[in-house]
Order: sequence, then C-alpha cells, then structure tokens
Amino acid sequence: MEIQYGKMILYGILTALFYIALPLVVIYFVELYNIMTFNQSFITYLIVFGCIGIALSMARHAFPEDTSANRIVAFISAVYSGIYLFYIFGGFTPGVSYGTYYINTPTLQVLLGLQTIAWLFLISTGISALKYLIEAIELRKKKEYRVKAKKSFKLSRVFKGLGTLMSLIIMGYFASLVFSGLNLDLNIDDTYGLGWDDGGTPLNPADDSINVTMSFDVGNQGLYAIYDVYLDLYIFTLDTDNPPVLPENTLIGQSLGNYYGTFHAFTNYMDQNLTAYIDPLYAPGLATTDANLKLQISFTTLYANINIDVNVSVTTPWTALIP
Repeated sequence: MEIQYGKMILYGILTALFYIALPLVVIYFVELYNIMTFNQSFITYLIVFGCIGIALSMARHAFPEDTSANRIVAFISAVYSGIYLFYIFGGFTPGVSYGTYYINTPTLQVLLGLQTIAWLFLISTGISALKYLIEAIELRKKKEYRVKAKKSFKLSRVFKGLGTLMSLIIMGYFASLVFSGLNLDLNIDDTYGLGWDDGGTPLNPADDSINVTMSFDVGNQGLYAIYDVYLDLYIFTLDTDNPPVLPENTLIGQSLGNYYGTFHAFTNYMDQNLTAYIDPLYAPGLATTDANLKLQISFTTLYANINIDVNVSVTTPWTALIP
C-alpha cells in the first residue's frame, strides 16, 4: 500500500488553515475591535488541539480511501473533531452555566452559554465516526452490513444519511440564530422617572428617600421566545460636583431579581419599567449634588436554548433636587 505524500501535505495545510489559522485570525480581529475577549489558556489549548488535528488529518490521507486503514484513521479523526468543536463552543466548562464567550463594548457586555451548539456538533461528529467505523469493518472483512426495511440499505449509508440530516439541522439552527439575532432589539431610555419624598422637610435632605425608574422597550421579531427573564437595575455615580458629599464611581442604588417572565416571538414590548431605590446613605448627597449617573440594566435569560447574561448601560446627567 503506497503512502500518498502529496495528499498528506495538501490536507495538512488545509487542516492547519481550518483548525489554527482561521480561529486565530477571527480571535485577533474580534479582540482588536473590542467585540469579544478570550482567555490566553483557551488560545493555547486551541493551538494544541489544532496541531493534533493536523497530524490526524495527514495520517488519514496517507492511505487510499478504499482501505480499512484510511477508514480507521477517519474514525479517530471524526471523534477528535467532535472533541475539538465541543471545546471550541464551551462544552468543557464543568460547574459553570455559561460557555467561554464574552462580548464587551463600552455600553454592552454579553456572556453566552453555547453548550447546545457544542452538543449538536458532538452528536454530528459521533454519527460520522460510526459511519467510518462500519466502513472500516466492511473493508477489512470484505463484507457489507445491511439494514432491511422495505428496501435493503448498507448500514454505513444509513449513518451517512443521518450525518447529512444532522448537518442540515445544525445549518438550519445557525441560520435561525442569525435571523433571530438580527431581529432582536433592546432600547433603554436615557431619561428616567423620579420619585422623591422629602419627609416633610423640603430643605433638609437628611430624611429624604429617592427612587429612579428606568424605561426600556424590547422588540422580539425573531423566531424564538425569550424565556425566564430576570432583570436587575444598578445606579452608579460617575463624577459629582461634591465628592465628599456624593462619592464618585460608587453604587448608590439598585433593584435586584425582578422577574419579567417571557417575551414572546414576533412581539414588541414597549414602555417596560424598572425601579431602583437609592441607598439612604447616599440619598442626602444625591438630593443636593449635581452629577453624572450610569444606569445599568442586567438581565439573564434563555434564548434559543442559549444561556445569556447581558449588561447594558446608559449615562445620564443628574440635577440636584435641592438647589
């Protein structure tokens, strides 16, 4: 059996482009434009996994396709590809409900849990691996294994058909995610509603209580409902006119664990409200001091079977209630 050196080199180069070069280029640009961040350990493991994948690809194509040696190496390579893709999409995160992907911009932070995608790829490559294993056995024993229904089919072709079907399901799922993601919209009003109780002493802020209400709109024209939505609202000072009275860069109010249920598909939810109460320790300073505030809304949800944790913030000026 002659070794196919030309194919080994060709597929080694192609695999290097797919397993290492392309992921590293994507990582470089998404980090360059501050879209997403990656741990250095993730990149290191990606390169190690990629090198092993290159070696397996070269070994597979060293033998002609109609040999059992080719099919056995193809089986090992398919299993390895499943493990590689499972890792890429955050499958190996025991004890953590999210994957490894974090999108970070000045006003938006998103943490994505992509375990569903990881499992789909693992199942797909598992089916392909079984096909290669059956083909290897058939070639070695020179015997075809068949499945009989109304018509007789080679068992390897049954798994090939299942693999093709699984690939179509994954492609459809990705297409639906892209379509739905492009049709999601969250708008936060950069103004706020104010609740102020001066405690019956308009000129004495010591007994004042203050609350701030943020308004937002959710547009979900995608294919999937947004389930189990929990929202938190945090109010921070950025800079103030009198830091000793109202400190800068400080959390001064919050509202936690607000449950909004489900935002259904093809529906817009307008003028949603979320109210946070100012800590009594900072209410007197806020009543008497001009400042710039950051209103941050955080929510966790399940969308298209993907766990999502989002932080969105807006900056707004604050005018003292007592001149």
